[in-house]
Formats: sequence, structure tokens, C-alpha cells
Amino acid sequence: MSIVQNKSAFVSPTAVSIGLSQMFTVTAGSEDPAYLVVTLLDRNEYTKGATGATGSLSGNGHTSQLGGIGSDGRGTGIVFTYQPTSGRYYNSTYGYSDQLTYNASGSLNDVTNVSLFGTSNLSQATAYALNAYSMMQVDASGYLGSATVVTQPKFSGTVPAQATPVSIATAAAGFVGQAWNMNGCWVLASAISADAGASLPVQSTAIGVPGQANGEWIVAFNGPSGQSGSWQSLVRAGEVVVIGTPGGGGHITTCVSGSGSNAMLVDNITYVNSGGQVTNLANDGSSSDIVVAAPHPASQEWTGVVASSVVVYELDTPIVVDAISSGRIAPHGSQSLGSLFTATDPSNKSITQWQVYDTSASDSLVVNGVLYSNHSATSALTAASLTSVSLLAGSVTTTDTLEVRAFNGGYWGDWTSLNMTISGTAPSAPVLTVQAPNQTWTGGQAISLAVSFSDPQSQALSYSANLSNGQALPSWLIFNATGDTFSGTAPTAAQTLIVVVTAKDTGGLSTSDTFSATVLGAPAVTAQTPNQAWIEGKVVSLALPANTFTDPQGQKLLYTATLSNGQALPGWLSFNAATETFSGTTPTTAQSLSIKVSATDSSGLTASESFTAGVQPASAIPVSPKPGITVSVPTAAQTWTDGQAVTFVLPSSTFTDALGLQMTFAAYEVSGPNVTSWLRFNSITDAFSGNVPTTASGTIGLEVIATDAQHVSAADFFSVTFATGSAHVTEIVAGGMLAPNSLPSPVQMSGLIAFHS
Repeated sequence: MSIVQNKSAFVSPTAVSIGLSQMFTVTAGSEDPAYLVVTLLDRNEYTKGATGATGSLSGNGHTSQLGGIGSDGRGTGIVFTYQPTSGRYYNSTYGYSDQLTYNASGSLNDVTNVSLFGTSNLSQATAYALNAYSMMQVDASGYLGSATVVTQPKFSGTVPAQATPVSIATAAAGFVGQAWNMNGCWVLASAISADAGASLPVQSTAIGVPGQANGEWIVAFNGPSGQSGSWQSLVRAGEVVVIGTPGGGGHITTCVSGSGSNAMLVDNITYVNSGGQVTNLANDGSSSDIVVAAPHPASQEWTGVVASSVVVYELDTPIVVDAISSGRIAPHGSQSLGSLFTATDPSNKSITQWQVYDTSASDSLVVNGVLYSNHSATSALTAASLTSVSLLAGSVTTTDTLEVRAFNGGYWGDWTSLNMTISGTAPSAPVLTVQAPNQTWTGGQAISLAVSFSDPQSQALSYSANLSNGQALPSWLIFNATGDTFSGTAPTAAQTLIVVVTAKDTGGLSTSDTFSATVLGAPAVTAQTPNQAWIEGKVVSLALPANTFTDPQGQKLLYTATLSNGQALPGWLSFNAATETFSGTTPTTAQSLSIKVSATDSSGLTASESFTAGVQPASAIPVSPKPGITVSVPTAAQTWTDGQAVTFVLPSSTFTDALGLQMTFAAYEVSGPNVTSWLRFNSITDAFSGNVPTTASGTIGLEVIATDAQHVSAADFFSVTFATGSAHVTEIVAGGMLAPNSLPSPVQMSGLIAFHS
């Protein structure tokens, strides 16, 4: 079973209803206790003015009222059974446990303890459910935790999510001066604890029985269980102490400051009689009415108390202690926090986290070289270890206060303060020993450059390098932060960098070195020479364009030409490097050359291009086609029937452009009766479409004209004969058709059907 304490203390100025699910989250399983017991305990204690008002439990439309369980206690309880089908605990009358609600009475300073017990003994659960005292005694190991609900009209503010010793002492101070006319010491101690954010264990109500922890509260001294020794020396601020008085009674009190013999208490004590016994008169409206007094010495109460009756409850919160009384660092100096504080945990748990902030805005906290400005508890810096945190002083002479607290995996402890004085002579920043000169690097060559810094205080220096705009160095330039050196291979592309190297000492002071690095780039091919076709026995003259190569630095270029395999050009072909011209007379035998031209600038950087030169007979040189469009597949004559739905797609092979140019199309009626107003030419699908009228007859001539980008045109002519619905086909009349090679002008065309592109 998993029990998560969502919130352990609830304080309201008026009556309030609180769901059990707001207090606890219970996650059950088949291996867990078969029964979950929810109990209420209300102690009006012994005062004459007690109203006897109590809260109640309700669920599923039913209410359980509290009844007397002996002395000044009232209680009730409900037993819930584990239900495997739902994974929850269920009671046939009150429904599911997580739907249960506690309804506070609203009576002045009414305190109710809501507790959970787990057991697999049904008879035990049934017998003791109404009495949390008894349930605790018969099955202390089944105690799962408590929550306290307090009705307190004078309370204002918000209950802390977690109590600490300081919050206990602060809450106790809020009761000083109040008339405590309706309740006794346990209700006061419980109300103090609840105001601080914690619920006292139910065992704290009983005298002479072993103490029991409930999560946040642990038992620091357990006299009834046989522990002995100087219990008084263990008491410290924020603890609650249960004692059996020498007169046979019992008492519970809260330590708000000091420790051991110097402990100061807040409770509802009135005086100590001659026998050293605590006397608490019942409040009856007389002049002896009890008023919660200011903190008083523990010696007024503890005389004659035997250790076997004492239980000391302590919050399970880590305790941080200053390792020094105060500290001092110089301006811009640094101090690690690891040696300034120590932490202990009451349950010997490990410290898993720390939080720290400093109060001076002129100073900073540093973690792993990163500066943080954390100057309040709400913005405190969280770290796994204080050894990784340092205080970095600014330039202002001041007193800075460090605030530190620790976490044990479950609870945070109180803040502990340490004053740090910032004064003295400020340390000097690192010094640039040798200014790095501006660099000129040649593309493709190795880079090696060292920088040099020193620190006046001989502190260790850490180094970083980046571009002046804050961006990282290019991948080809490597900075070794350990050796303070640059290395890499310069790229062949021209570029200029502004590099900043920063040296930082352990105090956070830094100095930078800035230099420029110009990378000389290689020439680039900007106009590739096309492959050449030369005829056998002919004179060759090929001049490279002036922009074949360009140099990023504008340096003069030196040209060479070889075969691509590095061999010299053949004897019949020469290259003039000054004019960048090839010349010669081709041989009478066919051959193919792969020629490489290189351009080298004055920095020694080179770029090359290659092209082929084929020597062939004149007959082997392909002749470039002449412009023109051919009607490759003339469209055949068509016969369409009157009333027919026509769809006729122009074949893609109808026209062929000699140069492969894109063609645009137009379609016209050029002869016959003008009866094609219903006929359309689709520019997307290259299709004629329409519904032939029932009155259509005769023969018409259609023309499709193709035109390319050079304005060359060709026309395809075909006839369409309209037949009657009887499927009789009239002979196509060719008369009046334009000659195939004649292109009509727009004024000659009978009707424009559509355009296509």
C-alpha cells in the first residue's frame, strides 16, 4: 500500500468540509491490508467551558457522529474493505474511502485528528475502529498517518505545505496572550503544529505509552518504550514534548527556542507549585482563567519528571549549521560554500539537495562557472552539493548574507544564515601576456597558433574562444582550452573571421584577446569551357573567355594547360598562357582529348577545369537540325452522327518540332456551313467535345495550327461529315478545303473554336 500525505494540516476560521482525498492518496493492491480504518479523535479535554461540539464523517449520503471514548475524548471510525475489482477500499454504507468527507464543527479552537490504520484482522478493526487510542495500542504498526483539522477564528494567512522548527516556533508565538478557556494542553500543541503545517501523531495524546512517528514527525526520545538517558539535553526548538507530571497527570508542551536546560516553552501552564508540579486550573471564568503566556523556562515544568514517561517528537527536517561564525572575502573574490556549512538529519537520511541564496544584489552565486542572481527564498538556487557552489563578490563593499537549507529526500529544513563581509583590495583580472597578431591563412594549409595569458593572483585560468558576434568557431578551426592553442586546416573558400579568446580566473574576473584571421581562397571556375568538336586537318583557334577563372583576392592568375592525366598537350596543339588561347592544326586521324586548364594565383592556390576536344571527319560532325514543324500524323477524316456526344482527342504525335521546342495550338473551322458553335477545343486535354445538333448535316473543314517559340507554324486539316441518326454516312466533301500547305489568315477562318498552349 502506498500512502501519500497530500496535506497534513488544515486550519479554517469557520466550519469547513474537507475530502479525505485532500488529506491522503491511498494506492492499494491485492497484497495490502484487507481493511482500511478511518478514525476521528476529538479531545475537548478537561475545561469547564468546553462546548463538546464535534465534527463528523460523511459519505454516500450517510453521516457518522463522534461519541465518547473515555475521559475527555470523543471518536468514531469506519472500516473499509479492499475491493479487487476497483483497487479501492469500500464500505457498503459510506461508499469508497476516497469519497469520504470530514465536516468540522466550527466551534472555537476545535481540533480533530483524522487517522488511517491498515489491518487484515477484521474483528480487531471492528472492535477498535471507534477509538483511535485503542487502535494505536493494539496495532501500532498498522498506523498509516494523520491529518489535523483546526477551527481557529483568529487564524489568518496560509498553512505552510511543510512544517519546520522555525514555523513551529512562529506559530506558537501567535497563541501568546490568548485566553485558553475552552481546551487544554494537547489541543493547544496540536493547533500550533497545524498552524505550522504539520499534524501531531495520535500517540501524542496518550501519556505513558510509546511514541509513534507519522511521517513528518519522528520520535527523538521514547521513554515508555524503555529508552533512558538525559532526555532534557535532547530537546531543541521546534520539538513537542509529552511528559507525565510528578502528580500523576500528563502534559504536552512546545519548545520554541533554546535547547536542553536553556529550552523555552509555550503552553497553557499557569504556575508551578511548591512540589514542582505543573498546575493547570480548569477555565471557569474566574480570575484564574488561563492565558497563554510568553515563552518560559523549561525548568518550571520538568522538575521531578521521570524519563520513562517522556516522549519527544521532532520534525524530520535536516539541520544546517554554520561551520564558521562569519566570513570575509575581497571584492571580486570567490568563496566555495562547501566549507561554510554542515548538515545533519534527525533520521540519519542522506542530504540529497541544497538550496541557497544571497541577499546582496551586487554579488552572485557561481555553479560550474555559470553566474546566477538568486537573492530571495522564492528564487533560491538548487544544487546537489554545496561544494559546487561559490559566492562571487562584486565590487561593492558590503555585508552579504548567505541563506542555506537542506533536503533529505522528503522534507526541507529551515534556512540558516551566515554573514559574509565584502571588503579589502579587489583582485586584478588576468593579464594578456602577448597580443595575438592578426592572421593570414592560406586555404588548404595547416593552422597553428598559441595565445598567452597570466593571472596576478596565480589563480587557475579557464579559456574559451568564439567569434566576435558570439557564435561558435567554424568546425575547421579547433581551440584547445587546455593548451590555449588553435589548430585545424584552413578551407579553400576565402573568408575573414574576428576571433575572441577569453581567459577567466576562479574569481570570475576575465580578460580577452581579439584578432582577425583572413583566409586566402583559391581561384574559382566561373565560366566552364564547353566540350569541343574539331574537324580533321583544320586550323584550331580557341580563346578562353576572360571570366573562365576569378580570384577572390583579385590576384593575377598564371595559366597552364595539360592533358587531364598530367601529360603534355600533343605537338599539334599549343596553349598561349598570356592570351589563354589554344591554337594548331588538327591531325588527319580521329582522336579525343581530355584537356585540363589550371589557374594559379600569387598565393599558390590553384583551380582547374576540364573539357573534351574530339577530332573527327567532317562527315561525323552532326548537322544541327533546321527549325520547322512537321505534321507527322495527319488527322483522318471524321464522321459524326447528329445527336452524338463528341469527344475527339488530338493525338500527341500529330505535330513534330524539329528543334524539340514547345508548341502552342489553335483550332478553327475553315470551310463548310458555319455549324460549329456547339464545338469546343479543350486547351488542357487537347480534345474536341460537344453534342452534335440533330439538324447538323453536310461536311465542314477543321484546321489545327501548331506554332513554336521561333514563330514557325504548321497546320493539320481534316474534314468532319455529319451523318443522320440512321448511321448513313455521307461522303466527305473535300471541295472548298484549303490546301494542306496553305495557312489561312484569321479573316479567312469561318469560326474560332478555341486556343491551346
